[in-house]
Amino acid sequence: MIIVPSNEILEQWVEDYVPRKDLFFLAEGNIEKLQGHLRNVLIMPSTEFFNHTSYTQIELMNSYEYWNIKNASHVIVAQPDWIVGVAEEIRTFLLQCQVKIERGLVLPKTFIADLTEVPEDYIIDDLVVLQSSMWEGMSQSNKKMIIKKMVAEWWEDGACEEVPEELPPHLMPYANTYATTAGANCLAAALYAVSDKESEWLLQEWIHQQAFLNGLQQLGYAVYEQDETLIAGDVVAWIDNDEVIQHASYYVGNRLFFNKQGQTIFNAWKVRKEADLMKDWSSMQMKIYRNLNKKVKKFKVDA
Repeated sequence: MIIVPSNEILEQWVEDYVPRKDLFFLAEGNIEKLQGHLRNVLIMPSTEFFNHTSYTQIELMNSYEYWNIKNASHVIVAQPDWIVGVAEEIRTFLLQCQVKIERGLVLPKTFIADLTEVPEDYIIDDLVVLQSSMWEGMSQSNKKMIIKKMVAEWWEDGACEEVPEELPPHLMPYANTYATTAGANCLAAALYAVSDKESEWLLQEWIHQQAFLNGLQQLGYAVYEQDETLIAGDVVAWIDNDEVIQHASYYVGNRLFFNKQGQTIFNAWKVRKEADLMKDWSSMQMKIYRNLNKKVKKFKVDA
């Protein structure tokens, strides 16, 4: 089956997708070219920026896709109206820099339903650079269409399995639904799955590895190494060569998982086939965590 975001979810995404604070990432040498034009902004070395608590918020990280940024030496932090007030050639140069440095909020023109709402300065070749003021100037319908197209093409195709009857009751409201909170990641989904309704707040957290493992331990879970046979209630983690958990998911039984693939607002909580997850993470080492006090019907992992 295919799930699609509701109008309510789309409206929330439109509200949250483009941050209200503009960031401009610059490569070595770009600052010198802008000398005299950078008033009423903060100019930060990238090392300072990426270690600054104000700018490592998950919402900023996800929207600007920090993990994709290449060769940034400095970052400009500006209010939304600043870019509108600079000279046209400066604005064009800054926006070209954003494309070259491969930050987020840069979309193909084909994602824009109505290009007439996009100022020409923000169109760089076949790409559109989104910034707060120009996003606010676009119609709600255009913004919804942009996000729907982007999510379908880049983030989430909506493909999932029917919700099984054996899914724990506290997961029923979330299975095959989209998130609205940035940071809610796979570890949070797996940890909440083995908890209960009282721990619902966990589902919205950006949980890191040690907190995840501590949580499993408190619930009576331990590594199970006798074989690769899964039982309902198991948590499976996929681990890289540095012993870092790259993904984790909750095994529902009947060769199905309750899963979240990523920490952005566009990643849904979905019921997925075991075979699909095993394929997606085949390059990683699989580790099973089990509550050994439970005895449930076993299912053999497909080779």
